[in-house]
Formats: sequence, structure tokens, C-alpha cells
Amino acid sequence: MKRFKIVQAFALLFLAIGFTACDTEPVDPVLLDNIGENPGGSTGGSFTVDFNGQTYVATQSAAIYNEGMLSVNGVRISGSNIESVSFVLMNPVEGQTYTGNDILIIYTPAMSMYQYTNVNLDEEQPSGSVTITDIDLLNQTISGTFSFTGWWSNDEEDVEPIEFTNGAFTNVSYTGGMPPVNGNEDEFTASLDGNDYAIANIGVAVADAGSGETISINGFDTSNNKVVLTIDASLTPGTYQITGNMLEDVVGARYLTTSPESMYMATTGSVVINSKTEDRIAGTYSFSATNGTEVVNFTGTYDVDYSF
Repeated sequence: MKRFKIVQAFALLFLAIGFTACDTEPVDPVLLDNIGENPGGSTGGSFTVDFNGQTYVATQSAAIYNEGMLSVNGVRISGSNIESVSFVLMNPVEGQTYTGNDILIIYTPAMSMYQYTNVNLDEEQPSGSVTITDIDLLNQTISGTFSFTGWWSNDEEDVEPIEFTNGAFTNVSYTGGMPPVNGNEDEFTASLDGNDYAIANIGVAVADAGSGETISINGFDTSNNKVVLTIDASLTPGTYQITGNMLEDVVGARYLTTSPESMYMATTGSVVINSKTEDRIAGTYSFSATNGTEVVNFTGTYDVDYSF
């Protein structure tokens, strides 16, 4: 029964990340070759961990966020040998460390129907930790560290546990709408013509102009210049284009300066909504704007509370 519980959790992890395999056979290499084409996962970044005196370096890594669960997987392929290190956790937040029953970590050796898991089957005691160090909403990548003691999932065999140390996943691409980066704090980032643009204060308003509510997100610098995004409050997660037609566009953007006073209206670009709840909205944006003589280009991210 204990072994069955672990296999169930292992299957859940791989279903979440978009891989499929039967209980007694290794993962089909064809499926791994098409990770990037599978809507359940996106490839990119690096994934490493030390064990048995060597460093495991994944040849492919992928992550997915779905309904509160984050799954990250690092696969190493050498000829016909396929092995993987994977973990799942709930409600990822940048800067937070997850331990105990909040995580499941699994190493599957090549050509094996069993795994090393961070749960001791005899004592039902979990080990290890996962720390989320960075969630990049603009590039849709996630980074962090992990370590754990791995116990063999077949309790009918006497196999010594393995220590997995110095685990790191860096800029692993993810799919799915990621939750707020820093808990309940608002965040607004900007890059102007390829250079970092420091945002000192954030203001959010919801207004009804008669045709429906609009969310206005304002990022102010220290000179009170501001970058403004406007989003139709009825929109759901997706990508929406800016064409410069204020009567037709459901999203918009502008840049206002105080000295000299000028308004740059966005003529092209897009606003991406990665996640949206009754209280918060988060995503990315990019746009080109002009004041009639000059053109500026902005990219950035937003993650704000719009409930009032």
C-alpha cells in the first residue's frame, strides 16, 4: 500500500508536467523529444543536483504551473538511458522555502519502475526543502534550489538512502499563469529602450466610464513620471494587442513625463494577462509610444491588487 501511494504521486507529477508513461516502462523518448510542443510543459534553463559523488546535469528541463501546483522536472538522456529528478509543490511564492509535507521530490533512475523519493516509507516522514529564488513573469522562467534524502520506493528491497545536495534549477521555462510573485505586495517593473527603468511607487485604480470598468495601473518614478497600463476589467488571461485605436482596443498604455510635460501614447504593443482573480491581476506588457516627435519603447511586468 505504501508503494502504491508513491506511484500515484509520481504519476500525478508527470501528468501535471505533460509527460506520460506506464507504471512499469521507462518514459518514451519520443515524448521527451516533444516537450516543447506539449501544452503541459515548456523547456529551457538548467537543472543540476549532486548525489553519489557526481553532479547530475539535466539535458532537458521543464516546468508548469496549474491550479496552484508547480511541477519542475529535469531529465537526463544518454542514448537509451533516461532518468529524471522532479518535484511538485503548492502555491509557489518568490523567496519562500517549502519543506515537509508541502513538497514531493522524486529521482527515477534509468530503466527503473521504482524511484528514490523524499518520503521515508517506513516512518512516513518527509525530508528536504525547495526554495523559490526567482519568478520572472516577463520571460516566464523560475529559479531556485533544493536538497533531500531519497529513500527507495520499493519497501520490499533493502536499499540504502541517497543524499541529494546542491540542487539548483535556473531560468527553467514554465507554462501556465503564475500567481503573485511576492505574496500580497504589488509589483510593477519597466524597461525603457532596453534599460532598467526604476519604479518608485505604484498606483492602481478601477474606473467605470459607462461602457464597463477599466483597471488602470500606474508606475511612478522618483520624478513623478509614470507608465500607465489600462486593461478592460472583464478580460480573462490571454494576450491582447495595442493598435492605437482607443475606441476599439481593450488594453492600452501611455508614458507621461513632468519635465518637460509630455504624453507618449502607445501605438503598437500588447498586454499579456498571465493570471487574474477577483482581487489580483498579473502579467507582462510591451509597447511603443510616441508624443508626435519621439518614440519610446517599454517592456515590463505587473502584479497588483485591484480590489477596492
